[in-house]
Amino acid sequence: MKGIDTPLELIMTRELISLRVTDSLKKALEIFDNHSIHHIVVTDGSEGKLLGILSKADILSLFIEPSSDSEELNLEKVKNKTVEDAMTADPVFLDPTDTVGLAADLVLSNKFHSLPIVEGDKLVGIVTSHDLLKYAFETIQPEDYSEYLE
Repeated sequence: MKGIDTPLELIMTRELISLRVTDSLKKALEIFDNHSIHHIVVTDGSEGKLLGILSKADILSLFIEPSSDSEELNLEKVKNKTVEDAMTADPVFLDPTDTVGLAADLVLSNKFHSLPIVEGDKLVGIVTSHDLLKYAFETIQPEDYSEYLE
């Protein structure tokens, strides 16, 4: 099955890096530095229940302190902050059987960059805007764009 009706379970990332709400933002930054990811799911740990999602932008927003003249980094402001201080709690999520079309619609209409995938109460994956773009590119047939190549 290809196209917008493809279930997310066929394209989602299943191997997840997760954090707990009590983890430090320093730990989160180390994960971002050491892995090619832009979002980290936040779980309760033992049960795999989704509690939130943390992005690089969420952390950056804590570092920047707006002023009348410019934005300056305020490192002291985030020194003792935890993941809970920066994450988006109770994020929108989808089921593995939901479709690529639904995910694309949510990403585009809400300017999301990732959607956790939850089955029952357990986090089972994530779909990012990158995953959706990659899927779209892989499913386009040469005849779909041949007129643009002439």
